[in-house]
Amino acid sequence: AGLTVDDVDIFEINEAFASQAVYCVEKLGLPPEKVNPLGGAVALGHPLGCTGARQVITLLNELKRRGKRAYGV
Repeated sequence: AGLTVDDVDIFEINEAFASQAVYCVEKLGLPPEKVNPLGGAVALGHPLGCTGARQVITLLNELKRRGKRAYGV
C-alpha cells in the first residue's frame, strides 16, 4: 500500500510474552508509543484460540475512538 512506519498510527502486535513484544519493536524499528496502546495481551488477556480476533477488534475500536482517519496494522 506504500505506507511507511510513520504513516501507521497503531501497531497491534501479538504479545504472548513481554520479551517477545520488546524484541519485535526493536527488530522492526517500531515506535514504542504506537505499539499496543491499550496494553496488548499482557494487559487485556490472551483468549485461547482467538488472539487474532481480539487484536483486530482492539485495533478497530481504538482507531474509531481516536475519531480520525488513521492506519493500523
